[in-house]
Amino acid sequence: MRPIAPLFALLLASCVNPYARYYQGTPDARALSGYLPPDGPLLIYTSSDLAKDRLEMLRRGYAPIGSASFQIASNGAHDYQIREQATKVGAAAVLVSSKYSHTVTGAVPFTTPTTSTTYYNGTATAYGSGGVVNAYGSGTATTYGSTTTMIPYSVDRSDFGAIFFMKAKLRVGIFLKAIDDETRRQIGTNAGARVEAVVQGSPAFDADVFAGDILLAVGDEKVVAPQSFSQMLEGHAGQTVVFHFYRDGRPIDKSIAVRGF
Repeated sequence: MRPIAPLFALLLASCVNPYARYYQGTPDARALSGYLPPDGPLLIYTSSDLAKDRLEMLRRGYAPIGSASFQIASNGAHDYQIREQATKVGAAAVLVSSKYSHTVTGAVPFTTPTTSTTYYNGTATAYGSGGVVNAYGSGTATTYGSTTTMIPYSVDRSDFGAIFFMKAKLRVGIFLKAIDDETRRQIGTNAGARVEAVVQGSPAFDADVFAGDILLAVGDEKVVAPQSFSQMLEGHAGQTVVFHFYRDGRPIDKSIAVRGF
């Protein structure tokens, strides 16, 4: 009997955690300076719009640490696999989405043996000068063969996505993203980063900083890239500093208390 290769491959794939296999991001958020250990069980949220719900998670103070996206059988991803990967990377919350993509159909050959054995008995009588002699006998005859049956299959496939978050220590409550060249021309400088989200209840929130504002400088120090923002704030921990923004075509200043933790 020959193995059914396509079905065997599907079974093998189902043993692999796709959220781990396709994960891209921080290997372990616990090593990050702003990491806060979860204060409860892992939060898993189902999302129909990852981009929109990601912003809501930012506003709640969760920082993204990694993501995974893949397409597999619709029943090939499970909650326990999300929890397994979240534990591995130190996530406190996960946004998960899935959407049906298409159905794969086909047929695979399944070969089985068709061996058959025939049993027989026989007698013979011989006559001679010495009298009559009876002989008895039995035997078997075996025929070897095989038969192949085509087994149809149908597999629904879906697109899966997940964003893993940590609960972060945020000194002012601002998430930044890079600005493009057109924005740089509009504001007249290569410095700056756009506010992507403001954490509810944070010092930036209380100072009425809005998503879409462009942060140009903190005190006298220009903001060159979003990646350097956290390190920049460490030098102002525990202080109230003037943040210089660009909003609606004009510069504005906000005095914001930088948390010292």
